[in-house]
Amino acid sequence: MRRDLERPLRLFGFLALLALLHPACGGGTSQTSAPLFQDFFNGTVLGTGWSAPATTGMATATIDQTVGSPLPSLKMTTTAATSDTVSTSTTMAFDNPFVTFEIAMADISTATSQIGTGTITILDATSAPIATASWNNATGQITFHINGGTDAVSNALPSDGTFHQLVFSVNSGGIGSWTLDSAAAVVMQAVTAGKLTLELGASFGTGTAWPAFYFDNVTVTSP
Repeated sequence: MRRDLERPLRLFGFLALLALLHPACGGGTSQTSAPLFQDFFNGTVLGTGWSAPATTGMATATIDQTVGSPLPSLKMTTTAATSDTVSTSTTMAFDNPFVTFEIAMADISTATSQIGTGTITILDATSAPIATASWNNATGQITFHINGGTDAVSNALPSDGTFHQLVFSVNSGGIGSWTLDSAAAVVMQAVTAGKLTLELGASFGTGTAWPAFYFDNVTVTSP
């Protein structure tokens, strides 16, 4: 009698396990694919997912343990600029169309006279820029650009370390768009199909003090 009971119990347990491993297609649930690339800059140095920073002058790209969303983040600044620059790009390239790049970005400075611009750039397979978002510390505004489209300029944003979400996306129809803080798209323009990479950078002008730009929560997905 015990064996007669054990067999259906084992079958029930096996079916329950299958249900956990293979959830039903109905019921209003959905599955999302894992990110193609993700970096929260949680280490002490820039990870292998990025190229070695290209710098001129005294500009630097370092992991800052005191600023982040949450801590830490990638910081770009300089200490003695005469038109210094710094940039790093993803070592992976991503299929386009149907790709989304999300980046959190912040600016910290004590005056608008501090000359510097933080940039997010989307590069094509030839490393030519096809889209940019440039945060100018002097104006506090971000300029959004996609090749062939009309630029859009944000309202002035405070340089107090508040992180803002910038998203560049190319939909399945090949239309690229920039959005800021989950609002409606500020620029929309057709983008040629092909591999894309993400570059983070900053440039600084002559002066005695300079802003610092911070990047965090970088995620690339194919919706």
